[in-house]
Amino acid sequence: MENSENNINQTTEEIVETHEQQPVAEPREEASFELLCAALDGLLLVQNKPISIEKLAAVLSISPERVTEVVQARKKAYDEDENSGLQIAILENGVQLATKARISQFIQRLDGQKLVSLSLPALETLSVIAFKQPITRAEVDAIRGVNCDGVISNLLEKKLIYVSGEKQVLGKPRLYSTTQDFLYYFGMKSLKELPVPSVDIPDQLTPEGQKEEAVRDQRASEKEFNDSQGLMPIEDNSADSVPTQTPEN
Repeated sequence: MENSENNINQTTEEIVETHEQQPVAEPREEASFELLCAALDGLLLVQNKPISIEKLAAVLSISPERVTEVVQARKKAYDEDENSGLQIAILENGVQLATKARISQFIQRLDGQKLVSLSLPALETLSVIAFKQPITRAEVDAIRGVNCDGVISNLLEKKLIYVSGEKQVLGKPRLYSTTQDFLYYFGMKSLKELPVPSVDIPDQLTPEGQKEEAVRDQRASEKEFNDSQGLMPIEDNSADSVPTQTPEN
């Protein structure tokens, strides 16, 4: 028994001694503000898509709040530097390095570089989609009063809108929504920054109108399906119906 206790004590002492000899990892010292700014520029340059604040915080080993300070400082520096053609775009899903609009004429001269230019019909169609997304092509046509096939195809090609799904009605028409490039093109962080129209807009563009229109579309699709199948719809007239009395025998 004594030998066993001695072995246990000796083993315990060896473990404690080994633990004490292991170097303790010192907390990593935060880089200087100037180095963080330079690192941010490099990260945004090599990444051709937005980088989230959380990702930048992990890479730079600083807090998200500190990342925001660095980003704002670099954005201000780029905006105030008349000799720089770069800017930092702060988007809803992250931060991205971009070019300033005033040098667009030179970028356009590069082979394969096409700048987004929108006609008035394209702007009108894009506005409808932005305010009422997701929306079908037929709904856009109905609101604008003209056929928008060509305009929508053009917006798809310019990557300002995309097919976001299918409407669950007869025929399952495609639904269109705006892309991240749409936000970048108009300098917005999110769709919450869409301006409130200063003039009266059709009921279809208001939240209340959308709800009513959705109900009408659903009823119309159900009626169309029932008619095509020779079915009689079940109408719920319980609220308006007058109770009938059962004739006494």
